Amino acid sequence: MTAPDRHAEETMRQLWKKAAVGMAVLAFSVSAAGCGEKVTDTPTTAAQSEAGSQAESQSEGSEAAEGAGSIKVWVSSGAEDDIYREMFKKMETELKLEINDEYYPKDELDSKMQVAPVVGDAPDMIIADYLQIPSYYEAGMIEALEDRVPADIKSDLLQSIVDESTYDGHMITTAQFDAGMALWANKSMLEAAGVRIPTSYKDAWDKAEFEDVLAKLKASGVEYPLYIRQNKPSSLYFTFMPVLASFGGDYVNRDTMLTEGVLDSEETIAAYSYITWLVDQGYINGACDYEDAFYGRKESALALLGHWKYTDHVTNLGDDAILVPVPDFGKGVYTCSGSVVWAMTTAAKDNKTADAVWSVMEASLQPEYITQMVDFNGAIPSRKSVLDTREDLKEGGRLYLYREQLEAGISVLRPLTPAHMTIYSAMESATSDIIGGADAAEALKEAAKSIDEIILENEWNLK
Repeated sequence: MTAPDRHAEETMRQLWKKAAVGMAVLAFSVSAAGCGEKVTDTPTTAAQSEAGSQAESQSEGSEAAEGAGSIKVWVSSGAEDDIYREMFKKMETELKLEINDEYYPKDELDSKMQVAPVVGDAPDMIIADYLQIPSYYEAGMIEALEDRVPADIKSDLLQSIVDESTYDGHMITTAQFDAGMALWANKSMLEAAGVRIPTSYKDAWDKAEFEDVLAKLKASGVEYPLYIRQNKPSSLYFTFMPVLASFGGDYVNRDTMLTEGVLDSEETIAAYSYITWLVDQGYINGACDYEDAFYGRKESALALLGHWKYTDHVTNLGDDAILVPVPDFGKGVYTCSGSVVWAMTTAAKDNKTADAVWSVMEASLQPEYITQMVDFNGAIPSRKSVLDTREDLKEGGRLYLYREQLEAGISVLRPLTPAHMTIYSAMESATSDIIGGADAAEALKEAAKSIDEIILENEWNLK
């Protein structure tokens, strides 16, 4: 690392520490109480961390037995929570290790991570959206893993997994699966409307045919042909990415890592104005405040959702639950990848639990545990050798489109940046406003301005 690089990194760490101290008083009650489970670990104070570092330097290369039999894990809460609980329970027996797992909504987990070094309760490991990790890494909270990941496992990982796990030249996370992203469709509804059903990204609907499909579905009696999870606009930061890319837009300039000129570009504005058009046409229900429009109420024939609703869709719709590619809106057909990842924190080193944490992370990459996860959520296994064993992911299988798209290299990642939560929050607000009737151009220009102010203030655009 060059001197300028070290200076930039140190600047980032200092900025983060100042922000964390400022938030500590406000967030302490959340961090201390939270809504976690099995909270049995004793918080590590700054003095204890310093003492631990001194002890480590005196016995370099060996971990103290004390504390290594118990680790604390924070999980970004989601549909897979019960699967993680089952995994950890089995791992505890296999590894002879106590795993104290706590589950928090994404925003709360992020708040807790920001103040953890100040409060002194940092976890040994976190499981979260890959986009949350860069800011923690820049703050000195995440350990690099390249010296731990065996070569045979790394070579077996999908390239998209390696891409999302790599930041600043280091592999800093692992993952059990990658996302599957396309349109879920109700086969019987499409057939009743007399529309063509594409089976590959190569024969996706173009914009004109897609609009014809929506019109025919509406005419056939489908109340709101498309469900985009408008009741949870924050999720559209991921699910709308293939649409945005196909319009030629993006969230940030991938060279400058600023949003101006991209988030408020003609292409991005056109993509988000399309939501307004869909609402105006009655093709989506802008007032929807429920999750089951597609799979439960069956008032929609298409759903812009990823793999995570697999169980609901298949359980409720059976063979009618199929995948079709996101349409080509002018700049090609795309999918979006990126997933929940596992990361070791620097607290594990301080707590002498790094080897124990890695044993859990390594176990999670074994076929048994990957299979357990994807059996539930319908995602794409992170390891090629496991992917080849999945009937649904073989040609002709229900989920083959997910695999075909990834292997074709048409997947886009949301930008890896410490500004992720800033962009995520701004886009949640802007998207909600647009669904509610706000002008897309005004909403996006305001979002770009507010995001860039924070990025520049924190120098998140500099590497």
